[in-house]
Amino acid sequence: MTSDDQPPGTGTLLAASPWPPPPPRNDRYPMLFDVAYPGSLSRWKTALRLPLLLPFLILAYPLSLLLQGALGIGWMAVLARRTYPQWLFAGLSGAFAFVARIDAYLLLLTDRYPSFNPGSSPVTLVYADPPDGRLSRWRVLLWKFALLIPHLFVLAFLGIAVAVVTMLAWFAILFTGNYPRGLFGFVTGVERWRFRTTGYFASFNDRLPPFSLAAEAGPASNATAVVCAVLGLLALGGSTGLFAAAAATLNNRHTLDIDYAALQRAGDSDSGWTVFDDSAGGRTFSVTLVSVADPDDGTSRALGIDDNLRAVTFQMVYWNLTGVDRQLLAASARLKFASSSGNGSTAAIFALADGVPAPVHLDDSVQSTVRFTFVIPFDADPTELLIDPPWSNFRGIRFRFG
Repeated sequence: MTSDDQPPGTGTLLAASPWPPPPPRNDRYPMLFDVAYPGSLSRWKTALRLPLLLPFLILAYPLSLLLQGALGIGWMAVLARRTYPQWLFAGLSGAFAFVARIDAYLLLLTDRYPSFNPGSSPVTLVYADPPDGRLSRWRVLLWKFALLIPHLFVLAFLGIAVAVVTMLAWFAILFTGNYPRGLFGFVTGVERWRFRTTGYFASFNDRLPPFSLAAEAGPASNATAVVCAVLGLLALGGSTGLFAAAAATLNNRHTLDIDYAALQRAGDSDSGWTVFDDSAGGRTFSVTLVSVADPDDGTSRALGIDDNLRAVTFQMVYWNLTGVDRQLLAASARLKFASSSGNGSTAAIFALADGVPAPVHLDDSVQSTVRFTFVIPFDADPTELLIDPPWSNFRGIRFRFG
């Protein structure tokens, strides 16, 4: 960091203070990030960097939970009062600075072990104090996230480049003891960009970060903000469409309408109502609904159910042609019904595959006789039999009765 980074009139104070300097009071972005370029780096500390970082990697998950909770409190404070609590800002900005020291150590920018004391580290991260009572409520969270989507997209590619550069720097340090200065500046710039977006998302300020690695860069222009908003909203709209399509796919069952009275008359004949599912890697799994025993008096007596209930047993044939064995579960079938007390649904109380109780594996390229038994109110009329697939994560089968 040079003297150009210091506010006027603070040189003597900064020289005597162990704390990092405040952010510059000019048109630069209201955050200061820098890493002092090391004259030389330890080869053995570089070689053993990941084992040395193990304690911090263990702390990463609980620390991330604490940071997420603190971010939520900060957003609520901005929404309620348009101001950021000073105690929370001090804690969060200090935590981000600690994370910056860990990142710099991980990325080989320094071999100074991360410390809770910022004055002993060559890594500086300081955010300007949030403007009191002047933070925007409507920008919090979703709008800022939309504006940051283009930043996150670019940072994702820069992150890949940083990984490659860090690997190259690792070899360079092992052989020469020095981090190539050009590569050092690039990685430092990417980290600077990343922590600008972090502070903006946390609502430390409402000034959109620039698309820049440079320390001297100022906030993004209004035109850049408009472009980011358009791209971010388009990305959010596209992702919403994808989620909707995925939800529709999850609920997209093969449906077959069946005359329930005809199903009751079918008995144990070889004919039936067959549905093929072709979503298992291009192969098929067929389900043929053969008949229904309604009421299934033998099962009702065996179960000892009272007169207000009845057992219903559906017989079907599963034909597994997916190339691997599949597991059958009793919970994979549900029966919907309508009764005098209203509509309802229930899972099968048990299932049999060739006389073997579920859970049981269905062999590949083998037909299996499957029976699902349900207990429903005596006055209920079955309306739908839903089969959740043992062959696919996305589709199921609906036999709809009329």
